[in-house]
Amino acid sequence: MSIDLQFNTYQQLYFQHQTIRREHQEILLESLQQLKTNVNNSLKDDKYKYENIKETYYHKFNIFKRIFTHTALQYRNSFVIPFKQIYQQRKYLSTKIIQLFNEITFETLSIEMRTHWNGSIAVVYNPITGRTEWKQYRHGGIHGVFNPITHTIEWEDGFQTGVYGVFNPKLNIVEWKKFYKGGVHGVYNPSIDTIEWQTSFHSGIGGVYNPLTKEIEWKTSFKGGIVGYFDYETQTIKWIEKWHHGLALISWNSSMNSYLTTSSCGWYGDN
Repeated sequence: MSIDLQFNTYQQLYFQHQTIRREHQEILLESLQQLKTNVNNSLKDDKYKYENIKETYYHKFNIFKRIFTHTALQYRNSFVIPFKQIYQQRKYLSTKIIQLFNEITFETLSIEMRTHWNGSIAVVYNPITGRTEWKQYRHGGIHGVFNPITHTIEWEDGFQTGVYGVFNPKLNIVEWKKFYKGGVHGVYNPSIDTIEWQTSFHSGIGGVYNPLTKEIEWKTSFKGGIVGYFDYETQTIKWIEKWHHGLALISWNSSMNSYLTTSSCGWYGDN
């Protein structure tokens, strides 16, 4: 397969990745794996040919000829440079394919989490497009919420301030709360039809609705981010925390047949 055809195939798969819903990304992996293997095999051949032609060039022309003769320059431009360019282009393509493969692989997992040092990171799933948006904020909090009324994602951030938003189904608006130099978190409790809020100074705080007890469980992490989710296999709440990092998590909820997202979007100080 020529490098042009490989590039075109990659671009087609990348476009499909951008347009196909997150829950259907797995259908791209087989084609991407085939392309990855094909490009890697071509890359080995490119490297072998480039190194051979380069070695021939150095054997054919000593340093004096390489500097002062037109024949050496012509040979280099006609043979060495073209092989080098093809090798570098294929190497670049291989890197892009690996990045895309890893990104799609993460999206096919039931849980994906990302972190951001000394700041916040948030993820929002858009059920209309089936895609996710990730945003980061340095030295402060950031959070996003999908508004099912306007079909848009609303974002808020704050310097050295915890930020969190929750859609209120009674008021049909996104409620926002901020907490200076600390963490803030809100969770909608469907059993009492109310959003419950908690804050924590210099600490991250996370909350998860437990469908068994019909209550919100809370947990804090001193100067660190913390997120939780209800594990339907073990019927327990699992917690993840990391010192001085913002955390964002998206998980597949089989009972809802959709994704749930949560984030630890606080600010815990400089040290």
